[in-house]
Amino acid sequence: MKALSKKLELPVSEYYITHLTIVNSLLSTKLTPKEIEVLASFMTFQGDIAKDRFGATAKKMVKQKLNLSDAGLSNYIKFLKAKGFITPTNDIPKVLIPNQDKQEYFLQIINTNHEE
Repeated sequence: MKALSKKLELPVSEYYITHLTIVNSLLSTKLTPKEIEVLASFMTFQGDIAKDRFGATAKKMVKQKLNLSDAGLSNYIKFLKAKGFITPTNDIPKVLIPNQDKQEYFLQIINTNHEE
């Protein structure tokens, strides 16, 4: 069987959501769909706001975009920190950050019980 291939051209928010969804399948600790949406929203920030990605201005923008209350967003940030998806220094681990313009994935699975 040949390798499966698919090319997706996505707007920025969907780009990060799709990336996190793909990476999530490989992680031992899983993100919920809403956690993916919240984290992806913070990942979309560029420029000055990205320097304080989890600051008051960024939080306000995410709350408005996702229609979350202060408490709701605080809970998601707490869950993301507890799971290690936001570091103690309020960064996103490098393994979760895709290339900005294009990200490629290579996944190989092997059936160890297959008889040839």
